[in-house]
Amino acid sequence: MELGKLVMTATLSEHCATHKITITPFIDQYVSHEWGELSPDDKQANDDELNEVAGHCLGKYNLPTGEDIYIETSWSDVERYTVIMFCNER
Repeated sequence: MELGKLVMTATLSEHCATHKITITPFIDQYVSHEWGELSPDDKQANDDELNEVAGHCLGKYNLPTGEDIYIETSWSDVERYTVIMFCNER
């Protein structure tokens, strides 16, 4: 999966720095279409969306400190961007 412009919220970035958490393994899972802690229907919806000209995919992962994060990519035929955030920031 192509991520496009990749950004992380300031609160998640600070949390990761404080707790020495690396986000890269979660991004690697996401890029490999391992959508994390989603229902089978949501995982299938992501898989179906991948072939669309414009779309949206979401992955949910659990940090070692217990908090859940989302990795969310939205795209059109013009732009693509990915945001990494705590679930409560969506």
